[in-house]
Amino acid sequence: MDTFVEQLVTIKKTGKTWAAYLGIALAVIILITVAFLFFKSIFIALDALILFGAYKLYSMLSIEYEYIITNSTIDIDKIIAKSSRKRVVSFDLTAVQRIEKYTGVLPADIANDCFLACNQKDENALVLFYKEEGKSQKAFVFAPNERTREAMKNFLPRHLCENL
Repeated sequence: MDTFVEQLVTIKKTGKTWAAYLGIALAVIILITVAFLFFKSIFIALDALILFGAYKLYSMLSIEYEYIITNSTIDIDKIIAKSSRKRVVSFDLTAVQRIEKYTGVLPADIANDCFLACNQKDENALVLFYKEEGKSQKAFVFAPNERTREAMKNFLPRHLCENL
């Protein structure tokens, strides 16, 4: 029987995100003022470009992650502005070495190579360590829901299913 599960995780806005929104708004105000003062002949065209650029920057701050389990393969995609998708990780679940509860702090040995594919303060977050053949150990933090966890249990080594 084939297994296929998808889960979408929307990243919540943090203080840094709101600061970026404010910075973009201030930059737009300054650029429109400069365009009005120094480029009166092409003011409308410049304003349109400035506003379009601001819209693109605002939308780039909207990030989601999608967890996809297809049989024994897990894929994690990063979705930016609900229009651009990038595959962040893809591997076979049989390569998982350990699973730990995410406490907000990453072990020093993987802190530089680990990425966060969920909200920073998600209480259901897990750190998943895996090693593909011929490569070094990698890890990522994600927050699977119950349906995703159940799909993963079918392909993980038995001793790891207890940590889910």
